[in-house]
Amino acid sequence: MKFSLVPLLAALLLLAAVSACGCMGQETVVSGEAAAEVLAYADPIVDNVMQGFNEGNYTMYSRDFSPEMKQALDEAAFERNREDVTSRIGLYESRSDPVVTQTGEYIAVTYRATFEREDGVALRFVFKKDDPSHRLHGLWFNSPKLRS
Repeated sequence: MKFSLVPLLAALLLLAAVSACGCMGQETVVSGEAAAEVLAYADPIVDNVMQGFNEGNYTMYSRDFSPEMKQALDEAAFERNREDVTSRIGLYESRSDPVVTQTGEYIAVTYRATFEREDGVALRFVFKKDDPSHRLHGLWFNSPKLRS
């Protein structure tokens, strides 16, 4: 149950931010050149986050977090979440099939990932559309084993 509290908090922060700006809208798939532009900055950030996750290195893991994300997911929460995830599905191994979507001012990239003990884990990374710093505003790991 510890694991689900922090993503819930992050989701609530993101929902509050989106609702506050009146930008709540329908999620649409971004493709072609626009998706390639997003993946050009998202992929290296995801590589860094997942390497930090595997190594248990919070500094590396949180390097690209927005200030709100750092507040919602501090080092103690990271350690609890990491222990919960690794005890259920192991360490991260790889990812594929990115899907880029947009909702209002937010861009999300969702990957299908392989962990040591589960395939098809959804990794969702959320960025603000027009943020030149490409700070991470949301991060979720989702799978049947993580929900059980």
